[in-house]
Amino acid sequence: MIKNPKDLKDKRITIMGLGLNQGGLGVTRFLVKTGAKILITDLKTKEELEPSLEKLKDFNIKYVLGQHREEDFINTDMVIQNPDVPHNSKYLKIARTHGIPIETDLGLFFQLCPSKKIIAVAGTKGKSTVSQLIYNIFKEAQKDTILAGNIGISVLDILEKIDSQTWVILEISTWQMEGIKNRKFSSQTAVLTNILPDHLDRYPNFEKYAQAEKLIFKYQQSNNNLVINFDNKETRQVNKETNSKIYWFSTKKEIEPGCYLENDKLIFQSGKYKMTFAKISHLPLPGLHNLENILAASTVGFIHNIPGEIIQKALINFPGIPYRLEFVGEFRGIKFYNDTCATTPEATLAALESFTEQPIILILGGKDKKLDYEKLGIAVGQNKKIKKIILLQHPAYDASQKILSALKKHLDPDKIILTSNLKVGVEAALQEAQANYIILLSPAAASFGMFENEFDRGDQFNKIVRNLK
Repeated sequence: MIKNPKDLKDKRITIMGLGLNQGGLGVTRFLVKTGAKILITDLKTKEELEPSLEKLKDFNIKYVLGQHREEDFINTDMVIQNPDVPHNSKYLKIARTHGIPIETDLGLFFQLCPSKKIIAVAGTKGKSTVSQLIYNIFKEAQKDTILAGNIGISVLDILEKIDSQTWVILEISTWQMEGIKNRKFSSQTAVLTNILPDHLDRYPNFEKYAQAEKLIFKYQQSNNNLVINFDNKETRQVNKETNSKIYWFSTKKEIEPGCYLENDKLIFQSGKYKMTFAKISHLPLPGLHNLENILAASTVGFIHNIPGEIIQKALINFPGIPYRLEFVGEFRGIKFYNDTCATTPEATLAALESFTEQPIILILGGKDKKLDYEKLGIAVGQNKKIKKIILLQHPAYDASQKILSALKKHLDPDKIILTSNLKVGVEAALQEAQANYIILLSPAAASFGMFENEFDRGDQFNKIVRNLK
């Protein structure tokens, strides 16, 4: 157990996986400041990691790049496993065989965090929006609040800003939860947005993936809160699997305790207490899935005694978050939306349901996560608002082939345009579009191959749109 950062001084620590996101950078910066002796090993080359290496150039760090070496997992006091590293890595097995402790950035954070006021958000889709909404609600209530986790903000980068009274809002992925399950982590309040098919390239089946999502509440006690989606088949059953105090949210059914939708009204109910706190017509986020996100975050606000008028104000002023149905801009009367974080067919279907009137040109395609695209093909074929499909092609994009196969069963092939370049795809969409059309990037698949990650894909899309002339 690490009780103080000073406990890490002069420790030999192997960081496995630097990567190009903030997690690897955050844990490295933190450990360097403690006085630990750092060795970073990554299968990526120096050239591939250049953006991250540039940010660490002033630190005294040893690097082993383009490979892993067994000795770096034996002659060390600790191994830090970063999120993209598989749990069954042979190098981690070597470390375990030699009794070397394996930690994650989140594991270190929970050992050192001075606050017990932690609200953790998990689920297949919606967790980033829910996390940000909760953060905005708590800030509107003038509470000392920090937001971090699986959203590009390293938990260790914000550790020094936290004291015993700080509310910590964390978005947590299944891989992060699995990395700390031996610590039997439980948060004061947990939110599980939904469980949908995803990451089946990493998990042997949907059941195993669902079990990983349920780690968010597995170790909670009766004095902990669990906010859960009544409308999702998988999450509706978890009241049989937990000791937590459950609060529901639903867009389909009057349910209590928790938040639900009644006509145009958002309502919180618990026992005899019932309060209308907002109207759909006043909210800025489009789509039924965003109503679920709003109800989930609002439930957390009510649990922690934040007044309805404060919650309403935070919701009305919420600007949305990048990459999730983000409005990028308008050109010649055509509106562009960036939904690059839609990496499953279900997420893309939710995006399409958010636009019920305007004609749509949809940009799809990417790397497969062993998901089923038949429902997407059927829905696109039935959606008369979809005028064209721009399908991204790349040697690594096996999902694009599955999408193409599904679309051809239900859609006129003349409506499908194949392209191997996002810029060319946007230009093709623009040629097909007219005023009042929407051009929507909602790929329904992972990005790797053509892009570094989904955020790189989103950044490139935004840049292309903003450079239109």
